[in-house]
Amino acid sequence: MPQASPVRKRYAARLPTEQRREQLLQAAQTIALERGFHAVSVDGVAKACGVTRPVVYGLFDDRSALLAGLLDRAEHRAMAELAVLFPSVPGPDDDVDPDELLVAGIRGYLTAVAGDPDTWRVILVPPEGAPPEMAERVNGQRRVLLRHLRGLLDWGLARRGGPGLDPDLFARAVFTLAEGAARLLLEDPDRWQVEPFIDFCRTTLQALQPVRA
Repeated sequence: MPQASPVRKRYAARLPTEQRREQLLQAAQTIALERGFHAVSVDGVAKACGVTRPVVYGLFDDRSALLAGLLDRAEHRAMAELAVLFPSVPGPDDDVDPDELLVAGIRGYLTAVAGDPDTWRVILVPPEGAPPEMAERVNGQRRVLLRHLRGLLDWGLARRGGPGLDPDLFARAVFTLAEGAARLLLEDPDRWQVEPFIDFCRTTLQALQPVRA
């Protein structure tokens, strides 16, 4: 009686290095968001991508390197999105409405979050089991965003006139509002949308208009 041929296990097709790296990091992110960072493993990522463990080890030395790559990817994508959507500080002779400039900054931030929720969840709503160094890195990104926002406010407050507001405190208050709005967009996108927050910001800025004699 002829012996049955052994069934060969099917693996994913060979990919260029950068494509494979992206595939592995995407799989790691999916696992982290669905089950927590503690569930991310070299074996789990390999199985999710249909590759062998050596394929993963060929790009990442160990699990820690895989998680670091995941955080790097999220940071780079988030900053690249903001670079496109967040307005730059106008020049001294630019005719720009300062309130609309601030609104545009908040809109850019929230639009980036709503457009790529999984990337921003890694940063703003870290899944359970996030590595300790992640908090420090996230705080670093927050300082970068706050610095950009402070630049807009330094320019805008000087042009709109009163009331007298401390630019640093105002920037922190606006940033806290924007970050809270971003988390709501991520936690319940069916309930929360970008435009209601933009309307709220406009109404608040109108209430802070200087009193004209």
